[in-house]
Amino acid sequence: MKREHPTAFSCASSNKHPTMVVSSFSRLFLISCVAQRNIASSPVQAFFASNQVPTIPLHQMHHRRLSSSAVAATTSTRDDGDAFRILCLHGKGGNGEEFLNRLLPLRALLDDRLADEKNKSDDVFARNTSIKWEALTAPYQISGSDDACAWWTMSPGVRSFNADEYIGFDKSASNVMNAVFPNNDSSTTATECSYDLILGHSQGAILLSALLATNIDLQRSNCSYILNGAAWPNPYGKALMSLPVQQSQHEMKKDTKMLFVMGKSDNINPIESAKQVHDCYQAAGLDVSIVYHEGGHSVPNGGDVDSERALEDVCDFILQAVSGKAKE
Repeated sequence: MKREHPTAFSCASSNKHPTMVVSSFSRLFLISCVAQRNIASSPVQAFFASNQVPTIPLHQMHHRRLSSSAVAATTSTRDDGDAFRILCLHGKGGNGEEFLNRLLPLRALLDDRLADEKNKSDDVFARNTSIKWEALTAPYQISGSDDACAWWTMSPGVRSFNADEYIGFDKSASNVMNAVFPNNDSSTTATECSYDLILGHSQGAILLSALLATNIDLQRSNCSYILNGAAWPNPYGKALMSLPVQQSQHEMKKDTKMLFVMGKSDNINPIESAKQVHDCYQAAGLDVSIVYHEGGHSVPNGGDVDSERALEDVCDFILQAVSGKAKE
């Protein structure tokens, strides 16, 4: 299961809304780069071989806030109304633009797979669908770096899966929910979600699991979710464990689809913690699945056969969500 794709210009927004940086990368450019390097393996392996994914070190936190920002990458210049929109939430120590770069192998693979599906499809919507990738940047800057950010802060030595409090969580939650439901101050309902899929990695996945456990609008939305390298959101554990009750009280959508991506060698957020989150959503009746890979605390990048297989599985999940939107 496999395939993906990027240029960049930016435009400042008002104080009310996050800064938007648009970054697109044409498939033709990617193919030409691979050809120039004379790499003869699969598309994902070729991309991985010619692009080093950066590693961001983790530093001591402080509380200076950054303005939130959003980054977008599109597979075409079509109107947003024809796009399948994916919101990405990076992990601690990253930022929106850096995370989209980390997702390039997945985006390239999905781009190729979508092109294949379009060639085989007689459905007008499917043939006109494009993928629009967007990412938010967390509001808290990690000291010692201008572009390493976090969704909340904690006391020294405390981890997200055992913390009693996520300091600043409300700010991050508000930023995400304002992006997902931008007109929520008026008459917006949960079905008017701005995104079709939300993908969170590490702290971004923990944030996503906590939001879904506590926000009724998100529970009722038509979104699908991917949680990569997740861990137990300890301050919101009770809400997570009460999901079966919430499901009956608030009519949480049982057909909501969630994919957990777990690295068997993850020593940052061990998969046992992610499985706890998975089990709670499964108990609530959601359509939950898992993709395992042999790697560690990272998004599969196609660097080997196992990682390519994991990317293919993730692409399958996204394409099923695209197909589901086409049938709505």
